[in-house]
Amino acid sequence: AMEVGGGKGSEEGKSKFLLINESDGSDNEIEKAPLLKGKSGKSGKEVREINDAVLVPSPTQLWSIRALWFFLGATNPFPGVALRFYMVNDLGASPHLQALIGVLSGFAWNLKMPVAFASDVIPVGGYRRKPYLYFGLAIYMFSFMGLAVFPPGYGTATVFMSLSTLGQMMAGVMCDTLIVENMRHESAATRGKLQTECWILMTLAGIGGTLAGGFVFAAPSMTNSRVFMINALIKLLVVPFAFMLVENPIPPPIAGTPAESALSTASRRGTEMWEALKQASVWQPTLFIFLFSIFPNPGTAMTNFFIEDLGFGEEELSYIAVVASVSGALGMGIYYRYFKEYNWHWFFATVIILSAGLSLTQLLLVLHVNRRWGVPDLAFALGDDAIVDVTCSLLAMPILILIASICPAGVESSLYAFVTSVQVAGGTVGGTISAGLIEGFGITLHNYDRLWQLVLLCALAKLLVLPFIPMLPTNLNNIEVGEKSWKGAALISVLLVGGICWALGQASYKLARES
Repeated sequence: AMEVGGGKGSEEGKSKFLLINESDGSDNEIEKAPLLKGKSGKSGKEVREINDAVLVPSPTQLWSIRALWFFLGATNPFPGVALRFYMVNDLGASPHLQALIGVLSGFAWNLKMPVAFASDVIPVGGYRRKPYLYFGLAIYMFSFMGLAVFPPGYGTATVFMSLSTLGQMMAGVMCDTLIVENMRHESAATRGKLQTECWILMTLAGIGGTLAGGFVFAAPSMTNSRVFMINALIKLLVVPFAFMLVENPIPPPIAGTPAESALSTASRRGTEMWEALKQASVWQPTLFIFLFSIFPNPGTAMTNFFIEDLGFGEEELSYIAVVASVSGALGMGIYYRYFKEYNWHWFFATVIILSAGLSLTQLLLVLHVNRRWGVPDLAFALGDDAIVDVTCSLLAMPILILIASICPAGVESSLYAFVTSVQVAGGTVGGTISAGLIEGFGITLHNYDRLWQLVLLCALAKLLVLPFIPMLPTNLNNIEVGEKSWKGAALISVLLVGGICWALGQASYKLARES
């Protein structure tokens, strides 16, 4: 668990924190400094009991986590425009070479599970989260400094962009884990509050980061290399909040007892994770999340339609992106404020049906009905996108909260990364299905005659997930462990491995085709 001192505490100035013992629910104040150093003077059994207790994070800890998410959200998209200019102007890369570099540099996202598991079983200096967060930030900053300093080249670009993805992924995995660990301290009335706020902050901060990344080129003599160096340096804004996090260290071994080896720790954590996956409260929601993610969407075709048919430029697309981000944040806030206590089965069924119906409004834009009504294309696209994104966020937020809630102590990082990786695997399969449908309907950059059929099919396909809603708990306060099933755990493990293999296969296919 993560904890931080809540104030000055005693007359001696010793920092205190609140400890709630899970066995009896009693509140006790104990001195933090001896425990953090592993020299409390207590027996080994007492030390283990203290470290197994729930350590309540202070407001400073929680605000540090929020600030961490905010600044990561603001800085991650900042170099986006410069990277596009770098690929075209500095490298002179053709579209197929850009695709190749993109495939290779994005491979690091498939390493979420190994990184998460490493943080669970291989502490660094006695700590499991903060060192990996520091490593991720350092790798990210080093990679952009490399892009800024070294002459442009295909190999150089691929290496440093791959490292930047690795660093961003490591920092992101640790930020996810911080939320999961601190959600244990939330009451039933505030469950999901921290996660909702962090996602809203990151989403809104991303708007500022994206806009700043474009406006920075208005400065005199601004170049891509200078933007890369600025991006490396502004990541330092994250560092103070990372240092403010206080993590409870791994307790030292009991006197006379040999320290547990990394291999035995990995075996123990792996067994714990497998036992967690066998619980119906884990594998059934995970299977629902996978099924929910595989259904196709017309996203790529609609974007091309905006550009080629409606004539939208980067400015119009930027407006749509901003509206999408704001609408997403609004949907997250609406869910937490008004719907988090609702029965999830009824809530998901209602929102899915509503989302399917609202998705059909895209037909009005595709068939140009809005023009007959006198509504400009951009205005209709913005309004339609806002409605669709609000409903999508209403579905996404409870799923994110559910994923964090089903992670048991000890393997939080691994299990959260596992479930989100299953979700990504489902999205990868869904993307492939979408691409196949686009090709099957004969939709190209200049032919959108059957786009309306794709929109209709994708909207109706959302309804296919309705029979699987009973896999979800009725609400967060009614998550039952249920009977264990190794078949369920094996099924979602196969889905994860299959999804990763699918993604690698797709990447290899693209590499071979583009080469």
